[in-house]
Amino acid sequence: MATFKKKAVAVERVAAVEDAASLAPIVGDPRMAPPVATISQLRGGGVGSSQEPARYEIGQTYEVPVGKIKSNSVNPRAIYTASSVSEMAESLAARGQGQSASAYQDEAGDVVLIDGERRLRGARTAGLPTLRLEIRPKPASERELYEEARAANVERKDQSPLDDAIKWKELISRKIYPTQAALAKALRLGEDHVSRTLSLAQLPSKIVQAAAEYPELLSLKMLNAIREFWEVKGEEETLDLIAEAAKSGMGYRDVAARRKAAAKGTVRRPRSTREQLTFRGAKGEFKSFEEDGRIELKLKGLAPDVAAEISEKILALFPKE
Repeated sequence: MATFKKKAVAVERVAAVEDAASLAPIVGDPRMAPPVATISQLRGGGVGSSQEPARYEIGQTYEVPVGKIKSNSVNPRAIYTASSVSEMAESLAARGQGQSASAYQDEAGDVVLIDGERRLRGARTAGLPTLRLEIRPKPASERELYEEARAANVERKDQSPLDDAIKWKELISRKIYPTQAALAKALRLGEDHVSRTLSLAQLPSKIVQAAAEYPELLSLKMLNAIREFWEVKGEEETLDLIAEAAKSGMGYRDVAARRKAAAKGTVRRPRSTREQLTFRGAKGEFKSFEEDGRIELKLKGLAPDVAAEISEKILALFPKE
């Protein structure tokens, strides 16, 4: 009786086959599907060449291992709350992925997201092995990549003014858009809208994160009312206001009224002592704030060597530990 002998298979060959399985396009009726590429076709050579990146076909949809997906470097979403990611993870685990994310493959063979960061984070949180991606042509520039991704978010009503404020500030600072006007023109938005949105970038991170937890507070009018209240009352009282607004259903007019009432009150300023200074032709001022233990020194008109001498003497008062 003939015996069956198991043949040892190299680990690299097993890995290659597993990768190739993820490269099979997802289609509906298998009779209508194009021929599935073989492993050698996908890798451009033999099965053993597992070091070569897998190639994906533009226009096809694949289940791609989450560990091989890179985030969009100019992702228009800047804020992902823990509750939002957890909600996505639960949905993916319970109902599966309803809509494919989109991505492109770069020259190095890496799969880079265009749109779908929340789904990717949700898949990782849920411990899912793959994410379904539609492969698209690589955008010609970071600007084009950003605009394509943002358009997808806007279409799903998944883009908040806070996301825009944070991301626009970054894109302008990186000269992806040279000016606010250039950004407004590219996105077909009014310059006044862009300016009001960018003003939200002043908000402290605690306030941004707190507001982001309540989707009903994320209109531009409400967020600017919150910003104006913060400018008058500070961080702690603004955090309390956000919680109250979310609980009671306050509108932006209610928040604006609170800000006006607060602005009419006496603003308590820290007590300070000031002394005018003159030193070697330079003029300045020394301030001491008793309550918070703060001091400020300002001198203008010093010669460079004198400025260096004073700086050295001040720093000598604070020996390095």
